[in-house]
Amino acid sequence: MSNFFADINKRRIFAIYDRSQKWILGSKGYLLTFTFLISSWLVPKTLLAQEKLEIKDFDYWASFCRLLGEEKKYEEAIAACNQAIGLKPENAEIWVERTEILIKQTKYSEALVSAERALRLQPKYSLALAQRCQALLNLNKYAEASAACDLALRADGNWGESTAELAWYNKGLAESKLGQFYAATVSFNRALNLNSQNSLALVGKCQALSNSGRLYEAIDACDAAIKANSNWGDNSPAIAWYHKGLAQQKNGQIEEAIASFDQAIAMNPKDVDIWITHGQALATVGKPAQASVSFEFAVKLSPNYSLALAHQSATFNKLSKYKEAQAASEQAIQGDNRWGDSTPALAWEQRGIALAGMGSYEEGLASIDRAIALNPNYAEAWNNRAVTQWYLGRYSEAIANSDRATTINPKYAQAWFNKGRILKTLERYPEALSAYNQALENSKSAENTLVANIWANRSVVLWHLSRYQEALASADRAIGINPELSPGWYNRGVVLLDLRRYEEAITAYSRADTLTPNDANILLGKGVALLKLGKLPEAIAAFAATLKLDPQNTLAQTNQTIAQAQLQQQLEQQTPELPVIPEKTK
Repeated sequence: MSNFFADINKRRIFAIYDRSQKWILGSKGYLLTFTFLISSWLVPKTLLAQEKLEIKDFDYWASFCRLLGEEKKYEEAIAACNQAIGLKPENAEIWVERTEILIKQTKYSEALVSAERALRLQPKYSLALAQRCQALLNLNKYAEASAACDLALRADGNWGESTAELAWYNKGLAESKLGQFYAATVSFNRALNLNSQNSLALVGKCQALSNSGRLYEAIDACDAAIKANSNWGDNSPAIAWYHKGLAQQKNGQIEEAIASFDQAIAMNPKDVDIWITHGQALATVGKPAQASVSFEFAVKLSPNYSLALAHQSATFNKLSKYKEAQAASEQAIQGDNRWGDSTPALAWEQRGIALAGMGSYEEGLASIDRAIALNPNYAEAWNNRAVTQWYLGRYSEAIANSDRATTINPKYAQAWFNKGRILKTLERYPEALSAYNQALENSKSAENTLVANIWANRSVVLWHLSRYQEALASADRAIGINPELSPGWYNRGVVLLDLRRYEEAITAYSRADTLTPNDANILLGKGVALLKLGKLPEAIAAFAATLKLDPQNTLAQTNQTIAQAQLQQQLEQQTPELPVIPEKTK
């Protein structure tokens, strides 16, 4: 404050002020302001000694409050407002001016008190009611905020330099928070009728439409906000790109969503929530390594952010970095307790997965149980509980927990897939096939890695049911989605072997061997196909490689013996008989 006045004094600018509360401009266009004497609590005594004229004028302080607010010198502005209020505490307009500055400072509790002081003086003051709505909204009192905005719209119509657009916009935000998405869309439309270029109102509409499931309309609204590119307040187009990405993600347009999040990050690289959502989208399309980078940025921006740490733990688990996953999950539990739409159950679940991944199944199960205790309707935790019990050989419990997961979320593809795997272990193949089919029916938004694995595992069940053509088609679907999926190629080889298409089987096994070297089962299958084609040296080499990896493999031992015997027989047949040479007579 003292620096501001010192600057005025230094430049020797003097002020003229008329009673109509308008600033008078000098002939050279300079904005003039009063010289004045200010009470000792506000201005240094050294400055007071230089001033000649004592002015204690309400109009001066009120206008000075506004000027400083426009210059974003908020603390000085509040001090000036307080001076004006000290002179005329019954003036509602100065309380409104003060409230607006407090809102800009994000001092919402103080802003609420200030707005209510204005309303005691003028109970039907529309702008004060709208400010009360805005303060309540930011204090998470959404129902009260909506009611205050309603009152503002029915009150005296005194909006100052604003319009009813302010109330309609904040009413829409409050209704969105209350889950009243249709009503919110109507409110945002009313704000847009007053100003069609209000980008924030368009973003609010985008968000409400997205939450209503009207995803294409939501994307269009966010695009309109980006195109309008105005009225952003303290925000930027990053918020529109972010909500566009969220709508695209819900719509199954994951790659497009990632591109939108990229745009948001480019505009606002310090927004930790954008980084988190970006990482989640990358994880969804089976890019855990890239997702890990996004979560790393999020954690760097906010090292104790529980949600960011929990998602980082989940990515480490997908990358089989179980030790790092355990550490990140435990940091999340001890973090700042900010979970967004999630809960601490997420971190406990990821801790359980990490422990199970390191072979500590019982401890992992206990951690997952903690997650379920925190959130009994957490389908993912029930699913992971089932998987852990499966590893422990508790098959009945595992199936029961899979059923619990799919009851909570019937469209949970991963839970149906895991149930199929458990049933396959028990050789209950028709039931396993049914579970895999359910997984595929609900795999629209699942990551490609999961979908490919469902098709690959489905092919095994069909092979056990002797439905070889269907099994081959299922393996081909797996490979089509993920050409680098070794089990898909292996299963294709198994089916082709039974269909006596040995050359194709060898090709499939060779591809699987390239993707997963030193796998005894792959080498054994390839050896059998080579044996069937009579390629005996290659078959013997394949069986030898199998036995090197698995010396007790009886199938490899048996088939190696057969191949060696056949090769010996061939060699004997190919050796010509030597002529008998008669002995010479003496």
